[in-house]
Amino acid sequence: MNTNELWKQRFILFLTNIRTYSRYIFNDHISIVLVFGLGLGTYYYREWLHTLSPDFPSALIIALVLSFVLTAGSVQTLFKSADLVFLLQVEEKLGIYIQKAFRFSYVMQLYVLVLFFAAFAPLYTKTLGNVQSYLVLLLLAILAKLWNLMGYWKSSFDMNHNVRRFDRMIRFFFNFLLMFFAATHNSIFIVGTIVVAMVLYLLLLQRKQKGKGLHWEYLIEEENRRMLLFYRIANMFTDVPALKEQVRRRPWLDFVANMVPLQQRSTYTFLYTRTFLRSGNYLGIYVRLLALGAILVYIVPSLYGRMLLSSLFLYLLGYQALSLWRQHSLKLWVGLYPVPEVMRKQSFLRVLFILLLVAATILIIVFAIATKHWLMTGALTIGNIAVAFWFTYVYGKRKIQR
Repeated sequence: MNTNELWKQRFILFLTNIRTYSRYIFNDHISIVLVFGLGLGTYYYREWLHTLSPDFPSALIIALVLSFVLTAGSVQTLFKSADLVFLLQVEEKLGIYIQKAFRFSYVMQLYVLVLFFAAFAPLYTKTLGNVQSYLVLLLLAILAKLWNLMGYWKSSFDMNHNVRRFDRMIRFFFNFLLMFFAATHNSIFIVGTIVVAMVLYLLLLQRKQKGKGLHWEYLIEEENRRMLLFYRIANMFTDVPALKEQVRRRPWLDFVANMVPLQQRSTYTFLYTRTFLRSGNYLGIYVRLLALGAILVYIVPSLYGRMLLSSLFLYLLGYQALSLWRQHSLKLWVGLYPVPEVMRKQSFLRVLFILLLVAATILIIVFAIATKHWLMTGALTIGNIAVAFWFTYVYGKRKIQR
């Protein structure tokens, strides 16, 4: 079989899929919010750098974050579930295919790594060293990323998931030592010793891999997990037929659904409440976005910057919750409810408004604790309620009517 042609077909299909959904994800509204958020973050990042003391642990923070970035990531094989049957018998002929998958994964992860290095450049040059030493650190990180991908691939042959977990811990440890000692300008001997130990560890993995075949189940599971994450993000903006719905029980949140009265007019309110709490990743994204917004509102020094961030995160929370409306659009049984369609829209908007009010309340409390400025807290309260009402009953209502 022509494995080069097989990779080419898979790669074109993958790019087409990504490009199709990316058009919906990076639409005009999200692009404006991202540009605004990036500009605001850059401004306060620069202001924050001016307040740093000489004893600020820059090297520790940079080493920790870069270690996570270096350790994370895997070889994107683009394998499918059916490959377990149809490609298993030609495994020994997949050398070119694996090489192309490895190169593609390496280049894509280098792009992410460079973005993190660009973000840390002002902090490094302010507290640790000059541009030349930072470029040396970047070169070491590029080589370390190659080492990490090779380590991941060799450990993926092992059937024991505990071995793979231990491998990630070992690689994180080596990554942290390398980045920390290189960032703090320690002797070449220490850095060289760490590099030699990393090479010896890779040789050990190579020896353990010898004679083993591909762990097809694990590689396919990893590929499905990666695409599922992308589909979940895309599902916030459009319907994704390829998304396999996942439901989690979460019995500790039953009291929230039990607040909905058992009445016919509350049928859809109960449905959307349960869906938000159990289905997909709505609750997880909501909590993570809200936590990030609360942290930024707490640490940003400017009063007006905090207020702008509060409104921005309310918009983002509402936008991701809008996809809840499409969750049951392909299910025929929902249309069998003896409830008018207008009640479905009213119920959804009510749930959306409550979600935004809860988020607005938490952001207001964080703002009040951080600033102790009661007049501005009152202004933020009025502003957050206005944003929640506008997003729900003006913007959100127009979106679901389309």
